[in-house]
Amino acid sequence: MNDLARLIRAEARRRGLRSGVDRNRLWLWEAGRAAPSEESQSLLAAVLGVPDTSIGRLGWPGWLPAFEQPAPFSPSGSRAALREVQVTRMDRRSFLVLSSSALVEMAADWARIEPRHLEQALGGQSIDEELLQWLEQRSGELRALAAGPHRQASGLIDAHLSTTIDLITQGRYTAATGRRLHAVAADLAHCAAWLRFDADRHADAQRHWQAAVHAAHQAGDRDLAAVALSDLAYQATWLSRPTEAVQALEHARSRTRTPAARSLLDVRLARACAVLQDRQGTQRALASAETELERMRPQETPPMVSWMSMADVNADAGRCWLDLGDPHRAAAAIDAGLSALQPRRSRTKAVFLTYRAEGSLHTQDASATAADARAALDTALESGAARCIDLVSALIHRLDGRAEQPIAELREYAQERLAA
Repeated sequence: MNDLARLIRAEARRRGLRSGVDRNRLWLWEAGRAAPSEESQSLLAAVLGVPDTSIGRLGWPGWLPAFEQPAPFSPSGSRAALREVQVTRMDRRSFLVLSSSALVEMAADWARIEPRHLEQALGGQSIDEELLQWLEQRSGELRALAAGPHRQASGLIDAHLSTTIDLITQGRYTAATGRRLHAVAADLAHCAAWLRFDADRHADAQRHWQAAVHAAHQAGDRDLAAVALSDLAYQATWLSRPTEAVQALEHARSRTRTPAARSLLDVRLARACAVLQDRQGTQRALASAETELERMRPQETPPMVSWMSMADVNADAGRCWLDLGDPHRAAAAIDAGLSALQPRRSRTKAVFLTYRAEGSLHTQDASATAADARAALDTALESGAARCIDLVSALIHRLDGRAEQPIAELREYAQERLAA
């Protein structure tokens, strides 16, 4: 985001203009909470290499670059999706890569097709069992590392993922080994996608989630593929595109195997329904999430959803009630979620503290709003997640013009922390 803002300001200077575009404004555009002016769109188009004529013809945001055709769910298509995340490039498309129809098409396509189990062995010498076990163990260690505030995790995961993709594309393994290699690649791509999402690198996150879906499909891991699809849907809801999120989640849920995975997908469906003001759909999805969670058995739960708990259901339910205009019910749910949340999940905590601050804002409680926003900002900065920092910064920006002392002190505190 910072790089894109810098390029836009540089383009403005080249034209003899001044632009105040920064990462917060880009986030508002991307989240659908504001639209850029014609001048800003022209500057952005120049940076992205899009002709000015497309702006008037297609309108905002239709002229933004997008990949319209996801790779097919075949061994060659999945290898292409995996290779896509190895390409080193400047991510000019900080905005979404998948259009609404493409995301839903991808989810529907995956729901229809059974894994091919690499039916035709690619031949060659089998990968050594010791190396394969090391890859699998290392993948689990890196997943645990990525859950905390370890900033070196991203580089380690990228390197490990790249090595695994190289092994896959060389094709020197049996069908059984191929499935295990794809499982490692899916796990790592899934972790890498979340780290990019938290860094506001949405296009790059999408590429990695797509790669995770493909690799999980080739590994025969329905739950991981469904969870990665639900992550794409969650991102769509986060960026104010809830309709396609609902459709994608319905396809993804059709092939889940474990209660924990279904509970996660139900929570994300509830979030999308709430944004769409579908109260019945929200309540139905939240009730299903609780029921599935009660059926969860630790020994049967895949690692990528082992963190799922009532804390997540409650806190996400709070966001739903906020969207549905019930701040008091939202506060009770978010409080319950935060009290039970694991301390190491700082990114999740920052998001839900921001939501609680927003709820206090609805009830006109300036002191509670300021206290929660300050705590959210501290937690977000500690986590280093740009997505969380942007979320709380946008909330504080909405308080401009409020004269209450707690709000004024919050603004001063935020300016100092963000400038440090």
